[in-house]
Amino acid sequence: MKKLLTMLGSIALIATTSAAVVACGGKNPPQSSEKQPSENSNTPTDESKKDDKKGKDEKQTEPNFSDIEKEVFNFEPDENNIIPQAKIKKELAEKIKVSESHLQELKVDYEKNTISVLVTKYNKTLNLKFTKILDLGEIQAENKNNTSVVSQAKVKDALVKKLKTTPDKLQELKVNYDKNTGTVKGPKSSNPIEFKFTVKKAEK
Repeated sequence: MKKLLTMLGSIALIATTSAAVVACGGKNPPQSSEKQPSENSNTPTDESKKDDKKGKDEKQTEPNFSDIEKEVFNFEPDENNIIPQAKIKKELAEKIKVSESHLQELKVDYEKNTISVLVTKYNKTLNLKFTKILDLGEIQAENKNNTSVVSQAKVKDALVKKLKTTPDKLQELKVNYDKNTGTVKGPKSSNPIEFKFTVKKAEK
């Protein structure tokens, strides 16, 4: 009988302990799983935002082609009064602010001084006008009888420096001192090279 009572007491103790463990475990709240973004969410991603911004920036930086076509470009010739198409293409790309690869179907009329070119980036064909004038920059004048005078020798020196040539290769030099312009022929040029300059007045 005594043994029976002991066994019943042990069983009761085990049941009580198990109930206490279950009760304590129930007090801990269940851990919530991390919320995952829905695949069907309409919230724009960082990549889509970047693409939208890039598209807007490209649209905002598109050149004003109307103004570009009104402009008269100037391309300086070499000593033979030649302007290679590669030079024209390079300088046009810099002025229009596109890469040279975006300029296609380049056509240059050297008699009429006109250019036709397709800007593939914007699918736009431009019709442009240009001049062929060599800019000698500023030439120092000399003081003669209280007058600033630019000698022809200094003009020729400026031409030699600009064209990277030698004086003997430049012929038929003509200078218009009223307009600060002139012409000269190179060793292989059939037509004279036009040039312009400004005068730095001599000190008195």
